[in-house]
Amino acid sequence: MTQEQKGKTPVLDVQNLTKIYDNGGKGDGNEVLKNVNFTMNEGEFVCILGPSGCGKTTFLRCIGGFETFDGTVKVNGKEVSEPGTDRIMVFQDFNQLLPWKTVEKNVQYPLKIQGLKDKTKLREISDAALEKVDLLSSRTLYPHQLSGGMKQRVAIAKALALKPQIILMDEPFASLDAMTRNHLQEELMKLHQKEKVTVIFITHNIQEAVCLGTRILVMAKQGGIKMDVPNTIPKPVTPASEDYGQMWDMFNKALHQEG
Repeated sequence: MTQEQKGKTPVLDVQNLTKIYDNGGKGDGNEVLKNVNFTMNEGEFVCILGPSGCGKTTFLRCIGGFETFDGTVKVNGKEVSEPGTDRIMVFQDFNQLLPWKTVEKNVQYPLKIQGLKDKTKLREISDAALEKVDLLSSRTLYPHQLSGGMKQRVAIAKALALKPQIILMDEPFASLDAMTRNHLQEELMKLHQKEKVTVIFITHNIQEAVCLGTRILVMAKQGGIKMDVPNTIPKPVTPASEDYGQMWDMFNKALHQEG
């Protein structure tokens, strides 16, 4: 926990989180996470780096309420035991949208599931969310008419429309070409600065973590947190930013040690 975090009520509080996958009764199970402790304040953008298989996605799924686990996960003091709209996940997969619904209807769908039926209010909320990701003019299009980057922006708009406490992002830009990925990184950073959304973002890309994160974690191969570093480089961050090279090198060495 950083000095700035002390004295604040965390939006997310993870204590002694342990996750063991059963191996079908063949001896001890596979321990993916072991006694992970982590707190996060509202408005932070935490990026998570780590070698493949270290439990990054499992960590997000536990926070999201999609996995059973030992230990406790609390959001604003309320213990997590199942999925909820206070924690929304955005995945790498482009197929997160319902293909038979327009962009607008995809954004509105979770709101309808929650019980919102007023068409004017639904339109108002979806328009506001789509405007934040610069897709308002595409609201009548269907998913097959969108590029991969546009689909990811709609997925982010769906999350924003629900006003979650935390947005959980599992390598959402990994399958995109470099130019589109850089563009969406810039847009997500602007969105974070403007809306003060709270984000946990998994990536294998050190540059992406340093450019986006206000705080960067490195997970150990054994399933714990190896490093927890505040990112003090002024935004927007580029490879030309002062201290960028030093920070990149630090994380690169840490990942090689774990790999």
